[in-house]
Amino acid sequence: MIHRQPAYYSHFRCLGGSCPDTCCQDWDIVLDEKTIADYRVAPVSLSARLKASLTTDQDGDTCFRLDKHGRCTMLTEDGLCAIQKEWGKAHLCGHCAAYPRFIEEFGCLTESSLALSCPEAARLLLESPTFQIVEENNGQPDPPFPDIPPQLLTGLEISRKKVLDGMTQDGYTVWERMQGMLDLAYELQKAVDRQDFSALEEGNLSLRPLSPTGQGKAFAQSLCRFFSSLEPLRPSWPQSLDHCLQVLDGLTGEEYQGLCRQFEFQVPQWQRHLTNLASYLIFRHWHKTVNDDQLYGRAAFVSCSVILLYHLFLVQWAEHQSLSQADEIAVCSAFSREVEHMEENLDLAIDTCAALPPASIHFPQS
Repeated sequence: MIHRQPAYYSHFRCLGGSCPDTCCQDWDIVLDEKTIADYRVAPVSLSARLKASLTTDQDGDTCFRLDKHGRCTMLTEDGLCAIQKEWGKAHLCGHCAAYPRFIEEFGCLTESSLALSCPEAARLLLESPTFQIVEENNGQPDPPFPDIPPQLLTGLEISRKKVLDGMTQDGYTVWERMQGMLDLAYELQKAVDRQDFSALEEGNLSLRPLSPTGQGKAFAQSLCRFFSSLEPLRPSWPQSLDHCLQVLDGLTGEEYQGLCRQFEFQVPQWQRHLTNLASYLIFRHWHKTVNDDQLYGRAAFVSCSVILLYHLFLVQWAEHQSLSQADEIAVCSAFSREVEHMEENLDLAIDTCAALPPASIHFPQS
């Protein structure tokens, strides 16, 4: 059995009331029967509040009630959970205890990571010199789950390693590395479609300089429109996308390129941060191809997501002539919360990106 996780995973510590956001807002947290039974014997100091905080959703499941601001009614004024504060972490429900950690299991392989929607997880990712994976193997030769073709998982393992290795290859920009990922995934998708999983092991990542297209601004605007059209969890997300669209719309092509050059000069960490973000998304989503055979759609989703994040950073910097770490964290967390955590949004984004051939995905070129 192999277990993998990002190198920064073990450094995570919840910020509690010091967090710039809260994970106790907007989520519909469904409770399992074990947790519900546990709450029936809660301490007297908590029992009345717990009883008032539980409700039944439209599916008949028991979940925590949210107040008019979308915050869990078990959240205290100091930003802490009353259950953990007064009773202990052991009594949190499974979802609350695990977040922002998530685990993907493939039978022979388990991968853990930290959701980017958590500001502290985003900080750890952005501050990492590179995105590195640590691995442990207990020597148990467990096969993949029965519904996962072994050759498909093997091919995904090999191809993802090539892509992640390529994301740190010297001499190329982050956009050139991502173009290489797109080209590789586009070819490998043909092998997936014909169920020739052994061919997934043969493709190679080819990196090359990008040819200017002059379509970077227009493509970024189309991404703002698309992501803004998805069902929002918080109204601030489509508002920020619409604002980004308006700013870009007010720039000529020459002004846009000049702004990109200034931003990249003034914010030298931009490439490292975007490379880490791309690597996180690749690590998190690449192997989920086992669920629906959508390899290229996921590669295109990664590219489009990073292009979108670049432009949200760009507009933030343009308006304030600075881009703080807090600004970057807020943008990344909002994206993850609104897209990665919203299953229908994520599925629609992957399906939409799957329809874009590599040549139609235009990267910023300053």
